Amino acid sequence: MASVLVGAARRCVPVRISRLSGCSVLVKQIHVSQPTRRAVEDSDLLSIPHEPAKYSNARERKFNELLQFVRDRTGRVKVVKAGQVRITAWLRLFQFASKAEHLEAVAELFPQWRASGKSFTQLDTEMFVRRCEELDCPLLGLKVFGDHPKYGLALSSFPAARTLLHSLYQKYPLENVIAAVSLFGLNNLSPVTKDPASCAMLYAACLRSKNKHASLLGRDIRIALQELLRDTEPYSEPKEKKIRAQHSVKPDLWLLEALRDMKKTKSDQGRGSWWITEWIASGEGRVLPPLPERRYQARGGKNVQEESVTSASRSAAQQSYA
Repeated sequence: MASVLVGAARRCVPVRISRLSGCSVLVKQIHVSQPTRRAVEDSDLLSIPHEPAKYSNARERKFNELLQFVRDRTGRVKVVKAGQVRITAWLRLFQFASKAEHLEAVAELFPQWRASGKSFTQLDTEMFVRRCEELDCPLLGLKVFGDHPKYGLALSSFPAARTLLHSLYQKYPLENVIAAVSLFGLNNLSPVTKDPASCAMLYAACLRSKNKHASLLGRDIRIALQELLRDTEPYSEPKEKKIRAQHSVKPDLWLLEALRDMKKTKSDQGRGSWWITEWIASGEGRVLPPLPERRYQARGGKNVQEESVTSASRSAAQQSYA
């Protein structure tokens, strides 16, 4: 009976394999030796130590193992000579990261990768920015891209720069938004005023800001945005989740989002937004009343009522004089 229990215990307790074997690296040089088995007594079945879990889930375990693997094998002086870090390791780290602290730990390894004489790809840039937005840490992206000599990750993609701008313009001060906009020129990207979504997000940030210089910048951005909207065919917002989830559709969604943001801010400030309203309505296939009538309606119909009262009074006066 004891031999049967021993055999069952051996089958249920898996043999531990080195964590390096689960990473996408070349580890053929590493020899993983199997642990020596010893005779198991019946009393040992009740005294098998239970190793406490270090990580809350498998995803976090994979992240920490791969992070340590990359840390030990990058830099001028590598801690571990065996094994090679593939370029795809960065994409896997971005995907495994489940909180802002994870992404910060990954960014700390960027200088080591640069010191190894390696460079990042455009896909690395776009994935890093996307994860910064998803994990709500866009300031990390702003710090990394703002210090290229240290981190070596260039904002080499216009979609990535636009995503960085989107992650900042609603929740952060105008100063952070302007810092992101300045990276467009530093990385030889197309100007913000050439892209409707980016221009709209910048103008929305200017409208919301209480900075004394925001109105001056906003005036120039508004003129550029109005010209862009005149050259852009209005469209309606897609409702299907599959379509909205596509990254190619994001700029269209962000433009509409920024326009509605501007319209609300202008309304709260008591300012008109007729050109925004007309562009959105045109995309939705709605026909708006003439602008003077809309202005009267926005004021509660006061002007229309006053005009009708004045006309009635004049006609009454004419009849009495007649």
